[in-house]
Amino acid sequence: MIKPEDVTIIIPHLALETPETKFALQQCLTSLKETVPGIKIILALNGIKKNIYMLPYFIDGMQTIFVQDQGQCKAVNAAAATVNTPWIFVTNNDMIYAPGWFEKLSQNEQDFKSFEGAGSALRCISPQLVEPRQGAPTFLVHFAGGAGGDFDKQAFLNFALAQEGKNFGKHKLRTGFNLPFLISKELWDTIGGYDINYDPWGSNSDSDLEYKIRLAGVQPYQNTNCLVYHFSQTS
Repeated sequence: MIKPEDVTIIIPHLALETPETKFALQQCLTSLKETVPGIKIILALNGIKKNIYMLPYFIDGMQTIFVQDQGQCKAVNAAAATVNTPWIFVTNNDMIYAPGWFEKLSQNEQDFKSFEGAGSALRCISPQLVEPRQGAPTFLVHFAGGAGGDFDKQAFLNFALAQEGKNFGKHKLRTGFNLPFLISKELWDTIGGYDINYDPWGSNSDSDLEYKIRLAGVQPYQNTNCLVYHFSQTS
């Protein structure tokens, strides 16, 4: 069983923020602190410019990594290099977490062991993403607003609870990968983290990371009963 003290959460965030990205980050941090109190969080600020004013919530109770160049890949890699926990959890700054997400993602060893072809060890697992608009085929669609002032957190929580009841007793695991993801630090170090050549915008860096995981002989999995809301293009 993976415990909260075994995990460090990494959140990359562009320092030259807009009101929308500031709101998204605040909502993400609030949901994480509400659902897994006391878990270690590293905020990876990137695109740092001279004389930028750092708002207090950037450093309140969190370790902060400052990366001068813009780029999610560089930011996450820099933060991961400081981690001394056996697991890393990487999330976007516009993802919202429902109660119980950590337990569903990290404490399903029996489900994993019974999954055909799962191998000998769980080393990388992602939740099921929910987005307000149609996206990748594996994502669920449910509109609960976004960072433009129309976010309805309770609407997402109600949806997550309804889905949990609908899927009760059904198999939770399937092969696949998406951000956010929980990955063993050993595996992260083996594959070398993100390829920084995808910066400054990071497009396709997650697909590349999945390919590196597979090349390392590891099958990533998804838990479809662990739902995370993603503002996506609304932030």
